[in-house]
Amino acid sequence: MRSNHGNEGRVAEVACARLLIAALAVSLACADDSGEDDEVGPGSESGTGGGESDSGSETGTGEESGSGSESDSGSETDADTDTGTETEGEALVADAGESRYVLIDEVFELDASASTGAALYHWNFGDGTAQDEPSADPVASHSYAAPGRYYPVLTVYDGQGGTLATNVTITATRAPVHQPRQAGSVAVQPELDRVAVLDRDAGALTLIQREGDADAPSFTLIGRWSTCAGPRSLSADLEGGLIACPEVDAIQTFDWSEGPGELASLPRGSRPAAALRVGERNYVALAGSTGPEGAEGSGALAVQTGPALSDPFTVVEGFPDARGLAAWPDGRVAVSRWRSPDEEGQLRVYDPQSAGVELISLAYDPTPPSDTEIGGVPSYLDQLLVSPVGDRVAVPSTQANFAHGEYLSGEALTFETTVRAVVSFLVLGEADEQGLISASENFDLRKQFDNRGFAAAGVYSSRGDYLFVAMRGSRGVERYDALTGAQAGTLLDVGYAPSGLALSPDDRHLYVHAELSRELRVYDVGSFDVLPQPIATLATVDAEPLAEEVFRGKQLFNDSYDARLAKHGYIACAHCHLDGEADRRTWDFTDRGEGLRNTISLLGRAGLEHGPVHWSANFDEIQDFEQDIRGPFGGLGLLDDADWASGTVADSLGDPKVGLSEDLDALAAYVESLGAFPRSPQRTSEGSLSAEATAGKALFESAALGCVDCHSGAALSDSAWAGPLTPLLHDVGTLGPGSGLRLGEPLTGIDTPTLHALWNSPPYLHDGSAATLMEVLTVKNTGDLHGATSQLDETQLEQLVAYLLSLEGEP
Repeated sequence: MRSNHGNEGRVAEVACARLLIAALAVSLACADDSGEDDEVGPGSESGTGGGESDSGSETGTGEESGSGSESDSGSETDADTDTGTETEGEALVADAGESRYVLIDEVFELDASASTGAALYHWNFGDGTAQDEPSADPVASHSYAAPGRYYPVLTVYDGQGGTLATNVTITATRAPVHQPRQAGSVAVQPELDRVAVLDRDAGALTLIQREGDADAPSFTLIGRWSTCAGPRSLSADLEGGLIACPEVDAIQTFDWSEGPGELASLPRGSRPAAALRVGERNYVALAGSTGPEGAEGSGALAVQTGPALSDPFTVVEGFPDARGLAAWPDGRVAVSRWRSPDEEGQLRVYDPQSAGVELISLAYDPTPPSDTEIGGVPSYLDQLLVSPVGDRVAVPSTQANFAHGEYLSGEALTFETTVRAVVSFLVLGEADEQGLISASENFDLRKQFDNRGFAAAGVYSSRGDYLFVAMRGSRGVERYDALTGAQAGTLLDVGYAPSGLALSPDDRHLYVHAELSRELRVYDVGSFDVLPQPIATLATVDAEPLAEEVFRGKQLFNDSYDARLAKHGYIACAHCHLDGEADRRTWDFTDRGEGLRNTISLLGRAGLEHGPVHWSANFDEIQDFEQDIRGPFGGLGLLDDADWASGTVADSLGDPKVGLSEDLDALAAYVESLGAFPRSPQRTSEGSLSAEATAGKALFESAALGCVDCHSGAALSDSAWAGPLTPLLHDVGTLGPGSGLRLGEPLTGIDTPTLHALWNSPPYLHDGSAATLMEVLTVKNTGDLHGATSQLDETQLEQLVAYLLSLEGEP
């Protein structure tokens, strides 16, 4: 799983291929007339997996025009081997023809007839086979049995002892059998050659038309329209598409010419994360759901019962933390689980015929942390990218190394061992008697990316031979060779928070949605011989929807490319708090003078509105995150070094940092803007408490239980400063050996957290040791230090939990 970052591995492999070509040509020149020449060439089985041919002829993504003799993997000018130059006045020139794509098991011709001065021709096909002997016929027929990039070598002879060798790139793929369709922020209509891009903050849909020749295209704005408030993703087919609208619990249609259309409502608090039309039905991933028996953090899949948007939905439970949607090649629908449990990453596949649900797991990686790879679990799963050839599914994500740390493993986490961008791969098998294909992860294919923290989205080329992956924090796009397993190029500084990718129908142009640059950038990826630069930059909003300082802060919050924020591009604030939420991980911060700490959601807290920050109240201003930026993130810092060294500024409770850096203040302004809690799906359709929750509220407010002794006021928290630098902390019986310290000193208690949006924030307690609220009230409260709950019977406990799960900012 070791990665070769960017183009460095590619350059080495191309150089190696050229040396092999030269060596092969020499050996062919020395071969006898029997043709017993079975050397393994650079396009053989061993060479197929390692070579990187990024020629302009092949384009790397499906372009088939151009001259293969000018390719990286063997150009006539610097890779040919010449032992004789002229025959009867005509120069000996080897021309292997154009690089191109073929299908496996398809017989094709290699044509060297454009060569000059040649009397004989010999082809080594690059798969371990070759012609028996040189021939006067420049044309040879061949086929490849397995997908791969092959580099057949042509050697020409002038009949007077002179030889010359060159090669061509032939990419063999399976035939496309599937039109990939998944939810994301950008989509393409191949027949109309149009692009749709969604801006979440502005609530805007932009449609763009590509026109003109591929070498000189133009990109024209068709229109920009307002959508539902707070859209999250879109998906599209030839007729139009769907937009998921979590803020208003709805989905919305759109047309490729007319823009957004009608809305369809879904259950209150269901927070649709993605919507996708497959066949005659619409499917919606619901992040919020009542769940089976009111399970915390549950999610669901909404399935429309008929073809019309007005047809009712059936809610299928059992899709925890539902996020992304993708059409499966066998007609089923796959749903990703956004934040993974500790044991494994998860996605589920729904069968509309049987209503059956299949769980597919992404394994926990036990690899010890190093500077090249880490262990952990794939998390922040969103897009599920099915290859057009129907053999694999790529799952971009971050890999969270939560099981390591000073307390847990004796080794503190570092900037490069905490999170790392990965792509996991499922291998799709043959269909069974019911027509359902098997799918399981091939762990050996999991790809870790060096100097990258979060792979957020991706897109396959039309033949499935390349995968482009958006690296959200590090502002880059990686091109991954799906045939060789190697990185095959990098697009650098593509804009803030690249969150969506799409390819033009001819694979020539890559559309990069730089969400927090408010741009759609277009790259010509026909060749990676030189670093592609944007050929067009298109706005995704008419005017910036956020206040200037908040917008700047949001850019910084999501960024790991800026060396002031992070070292080598690994950690951004958003990599633990994507969309302002919590990653549902418990991290070992013992080396920071703390202990095991469950990530807290930032939503609804508005920065300091609830008092001191963190479980141990170790920050008194959001600007104190400069500590993390300069420490665990490895960044240079947003403050000037002189300011950092001044007085007690470097202490988290020292001299104020506010006003010392515009960017640090902007970061704080963004965090302070997160003042709204998500609506609870546990409430009625009118937003009221259920009868069960109402009974639970009465218990909660009773003097006998004592809940309101600490969980009081609008925030349901007494978090405050009891005196100068002294927070109000409570020991509620949950401190344990892993709880650690506070600012390097003994930890005497825990800052009281709000209870709002508990439905969206499992696990619970400062160390994440309670999976459910029922565990908080029972297993973790045996001494009644956390409320006198031992007096409650089972029904009363369920009522109390129902109330707690219903809290959404209004008690």
